[in-house]
Amino acid sequence: MARDQQGLALAGAPDSAGAFDRAMTDYYGLTGDPVGVLKSALARDPGFVLGGVAIAALTMIGGFRGDHPEVMSALRAAEAGIGRSSQREQNHLAAAKAWARGEFSQAILGWERILADHPTDALALRLVQDAYFFLGRSAAIRDCAERVLPAWGRDNPLAGFVLGLYAFGLEETGDLKRAEDFGHEALARNPRDAWATHALAHVMETANRHEEGVAFLKSTRADWAHAHFMAHHNGWHLALFLIEQGRFDEVLADYDRYTAPKLADDATLDRIDASSLLWRLELAGVDVGDRWALVADQWMAHVDDHLLAFNDLHCAFAAARSPEPDHAARLRQSLDAYERSGSGENRQVTAEIGRRLVDGVLAFAASEYGRAVDAILPVRHDAARIGGSHAQRDVITLTLIAAAQRSGQWSLARALLAERGRSAPNL
Repeated sequence: MARDQQGLALAGAPDSAGAFDRAMTDYYGLTGDPVGVLKSALARDPGFVLGGVAIAALTMIGGFRGDHPEVMSALRAAEAGIGRSSQREQNHLAAAKAWARGEFSQAILGWERILADHPTDALALRLVQDAYFFLGRSAAIRDCAERVLPAWGRDNPLAGFVLGLYAFGLEETGDLKRAEDFGHEALARNPRDAWATHALAHVMETANRHEEGVAFLKSTRADWAHAHFMAHHNGWHLALFLIEQGRFDEVLADYDRYTAPKLADDATLDRIDASSLLWRLELAGVDVGDRWALVADQWMAHVDDHLLAFNDLHCAFAAARSPEPDHAARLRQSLDAYERSGSGENRQVTAEIGRRLVDGVLAFAASEYGRAVDAILPVRHDAARIGGSHAQRDVITLTLIAAAQRSGQWSLARALLAERGRSAPNL
């Protein structure tokens, strides 16, 4: 039985263990093609069980449904050789299958159990933090990295990346000083760690250090520009800083140069960032021209996916502003069907919170601002359950403030602005 670079046993050939190590380095570094590397290894070595599991898990984390043919094929490949694998690998397969069924908490429990026994299991650690992020569980994002950090020795090739994971968790729980310290330590080890850069961008956003954020992201762009979807997302953070400074022409120029071309890749986070950015610009009074059409068309190809309520909210931004009048109706009809016959934890989150947020967005776009307030206000304190980061979910607060202002509910608008902790001169 082969072993990975963490010393953990892997069913399959030694070459497959090497491919797994390359894939994990790419996964942590947000570079290369980890799924492609794993597929090639699995094709050569059908006994490479964790390869099949990792392909399925990474495909789902990347935005595909659990019943997608790529996911199902990878899970079947893993099951075919599971009898020759370790208990740890069997637990990985069970967790991936739970995620595919929409049983997110069960999957997380499986990954956490793996980490309790094997704290340097690179796949389990990265998957569980991604899962907590998708579910908006800030403390868990921090704690899953904090629990295992002592086991990651300084010479471990992925240790610097783990510091970046921890930095992001610290920021999401408000520990900005320690988040900044760990983020800088991660970048000192590897300046191309785009996730650590991302954690520091969050620190500066949370602390309202907008000018510093612009300087930081512009000066480090060459280091994070390689990082696939995270390059676009760090660019999204740069846009947030620029919006706060009223530098809208720069934001639109960057959108046309970096964001719009990425939509052809059909990556979920790219669609999310594009929708959020255009919506925020419009809240700030900016005319975004015809840019919504392409974003809406990309979202409509996934209107029935319903992976996360967070994704559906961003689909709603695009559907609401689409030049095609039937897009909003199609989203409503799809959500109606999902609430009636869907399954898994996300269906419950959608029914209890996500649908109200979507309805609020659609009402806002229809200039029914009072109805938008009525939809969003009762669930805003539960919005973390839809997933994403504090910075990403801030668009909900911004929309609510704008709806309160435009419906003449000035006392509410002032209260919300005071609660948000800073003025919003561009609303």
